Amino acid sequence: MPAITIQSLELRDDQKKIIAEKFISIMSEVSLVPKDRIYLFFDGYTLDNAAADGVLFSERPPKVAQGKFNEKK
Repeated sequence: MPAITIQSLELRDDQKKIIAEKFISIMSEVSLVPKDRIYLFFDGYTLDNAAADGVLFSERPPKVAQGKFNEKK
């Protein structure tokens, strides 16, 4: 049973659904493994647990990325 792991800043549920559908469909098509036998796991990182250019995202959030971390409350 193949397993796929997505490591990313925290994603919204609607984003996860789209990603899961597409990755699992492609994996199934290429590997010939039925979709119900392919597992996908999300590892979501909060802004204080990720950095780029030596700066934590909590100090300088990525402007382009969309996810739970920049949802309007």
